[in-house]
Amino acid sequence: MSQDPWLEATERTVTLNQTNLAALAECGGAMRTPFTFDRLDGYVESSAEWLLSGGFRVCIRVANITSPGDHVGPAHNDILPLAFVSTHAIMSLVDGEFVSLLEPAEEWREAAAACVNTGAFPVLAGEPGRRDIMLSSPIILYDYPEVAAESPGDLFDGAEIDEILTLRIMTLTDDEKDEMRRGDDRTRQLLERTEALTPEHMMKLHGVMRGLKAGESGG
Repeated sequence: MSQDPWLEATERTVTLNQTNLAALAECGGAMRTPFTFDRLDGYVESSAEWLLSGGFRVCIRVANITSPGDHVGPAHNDILPLAFVSTHAIMSLVDGEFVSLLEPAEEWREAAAACVNTGAFPVLAGEPGRRDIMLSSPIILYDYPEVAAESPGDLFDGAEIDEILTLRIMTLTDDEKDEMRRGDDRTRQLLERTEALTPEHMMKLHGVMRGLKAGESGG
């Protein structure tokens, strides 16, 4: 049985005040919002710049400035509690529209291609067709992502990698599963739900093809 302590992620939320993009671009700098959670220190930095096309390029930067201190060891599990794991950003607009970076309109194609995303993949979110919400996640998504109907529950990202994580749970040793059962309610429920999956449900997780587009025939 592993001697490492059981690690459980804690969800944290930082909310920024509504900002006028024109004013943010005119100031020529970045607006920084610091935050602290227990031993974690960081900040969210937002900036905007005018584009010749008339829109704005917005930059959101999340930084972890936590000092590990002398009490943190060199092992992976020692430093992990001081990390920002699976950081997401949700942005919304009033009286404006976001441009899809995956399928930008022709007039925005060059500006979209010039955007640089490090460890984050921004996509349009909400009901298909809406352009006032953008989700930036550390995993690659498509515009307007949604939880797949095949997902048996809240495992990670709704059947995108549910099968991989489910199989990983199934391969845990009996001692590791006992450790999960002694954890919190969510961990115990996750294990029980995974062990109750039928072969038929596992096949549904194996893969579903969506979003096929008809090919265009050449003239």
